Amino acid sequence: MRRYGYLPEGSGDVDYAYTPHSISAAVKKMQEFAGLPPTGMLDLATKKLFKKRRCGVKDIGDTSSRHRRYILRQGWNKRSITYRIINGSSTLEKARVEEGMAHGLSVWAPHGGLQFYKLDDGAADIEVSFASGDHGDGFPFDGPGRVVAHAFPPPHGAMHFDDDEIWGSDPEAEDEDVTDFFAVAVHEIGHALGLSHSSVKASVMYPYYQVPVERLHMDDILGMQELYLKDQLAEATEAPANEILSTPQVPRFTKADDDDDIPDLCFTNYDTLQVIQGMIFVFEEEWVWVFRERRQLEPGYPRRYHEVFVGLPEHVNAIRTIYEMRNRNIRIFAGRRYWEFDRSFHLINKGTIYEYGIPRQIAELTTVFVSNYNNKTYLIEYEQFWRYDDETKTIDRGYPKEMSAWRQVPYPVDSALIWKGDTYFFRGPRFWRFDNTLVRAHEYYPLPTAQIWFDCPTSPDMDRYVVNDDS
Repeated sequence: MRRYGYLPEGSGDVDYAYTPHSISAAVKKMQEFAGLPPTGMLDLATKKLFKKRRCGVKDIGDTSSRHRRYILRQGWNKRSITYRIINGSSTLEKARVEEGMAHGLSVWAPHGGLQFYKLDDGAADIEVSFASGDHGDGFPFDGPGRVVAHAFPPPHGAMHFDDDEIWGSDPEAEDEDVTDFFAVAVHEIGHALGLSHSSVKASVMYPYYQVPVERLHMDDILGMQELYLKDQLAEATEAPANEILSTPQVPRFTKADDDDDIPDLCFTNYDTLQVIQGMIFVFEEEWVWVFRERRQLEPGYPRRYHEVFVGLPEHVNAIRTIYEMRNRNIRIFAGRRYWEFDRSFHLINKGTIYEYGIPRQIAELTTVFVSNYNNKTYLIEYEQFWRYDDETKTIDRGYPKEMSAWRQVPYPVDSALIWKGDTYFFRGPRFWRFDNTLVRAHEYYPLPTAQIWFDCPTSPDMDRYVVNDDS
């Protein structure tokens, strides 16, 4: 119980006096963390828990006070991280360890914007080794079973595996004495990147051994994003020295409407999303939400969008798409028409979609956005799109093209936007991050929109939103 943080450590030569009450409270806390009924008694399920293979890192430490299920320690202050495999185990040769580590690192990399480089010699940020018993780090292994590995957070980053275990690389192996290296390695990599244990049983960072490991849980992903992407995204938005960013002029309100008809962003799809003046606008029914950052709602929102966009006709009862033009004006589309607003959100112009030069048989545009890759405006209509040049006021040659050109992105899409330098496509409850260089969606997408962008709680049915199908 002390080893995993549920009972206090002694101080010097003085040891704590444990009472039946303190031990029962510790057992109850351990049961709660593991997802067992918190009886405080050493019942059969708890005795089985003590015998399970697990990670040797404490479940509860200095970071036990928290508001999220994932716990953060300290991340690396860089995006390029080196690693080195010191040795193999007595049952798993070094080459297979290297293969498992490379696979495990690739699982975590996209969710922190990280790159990993293997070194064959010299000091590395993350060093992987096998050892038995007391191996000099103050956390001796205990022989076969129970603690199988442990790892240290940055800036140390060492990963130690117990060489007294029988290690293998087949999660489907019928021999219960064999411990799957990849499953344990993915967990320990999380520690080496700065995550602590999670009480979410389906997460990779749950402290007890479980196989097979197929993907990260949303709890793991949110922890990585909280740990790494804040700094990464901040860097992406730094303006060049010769560029002056305009101050956002998004209308401010002191209090949001107290209206029972406001949709719940956690349980709905969205008419459209767009970034305007560096903020995320989300439209659903007659409402608009404005987020300063992901999961950081502006005070006074949601509001009815007619209150925000002054002069928008009352008959416009749904906003199909919206975008911020290169001159910083804003255009809202509904059907064949658009309404243009200045930077202070007042109507200054109106027109039709045919002014862009698209064919007259097109009844509406479903998505419009300006790419930061080439500064062209993309006009999307269900299964086809046009690329518009704002300088020449013409459609580029060779358009329209099929939406299948955006590889691995299901279509039709509900919206597309540029956020912190990356291109994102949204459809239903999911979103994809697009790689403009490879011209395809990133491998570890889609992800659920509500949990990443709007600070909604995770739920068991979220797993079906991380499958790249057309449903």
